[in-house]
Amino acid sequence: MTSGNWHTETVYAITDLRPHQARPEQLAGWIRGHWQIENSLHWVRDVTYAEDTSQVRTGHAPQVMACLRNFAISAHRLAGAHNIAAALRH
Repeated sequence: MTSGNWHTETVYAITDLRPHQARPEQLAGWIRGHWQIENSLHWVRDVTYAEDTSQVRTGHAPQVMACLRNFAISAHRLAGAHNIAAALRH
């Protein structure tokens, strides 16, 4: 439902927490944090490293390549790179 500048979205999540163990604001924060990490990592892997167009498909090679990509991304971030594509070009 949209009204002016306000937007309401319903999100369903599963947790093993009891209702008294986490407030809705906490759950929302955890979900947003999860998707922020997911989106930033997957976007870099998909766009910068073109993971979706990889033709490596046999044996353990896809998992090994994903591991190497994750290592490279982590190494660049630990070195202070905010833009992985620019860090790769450098």
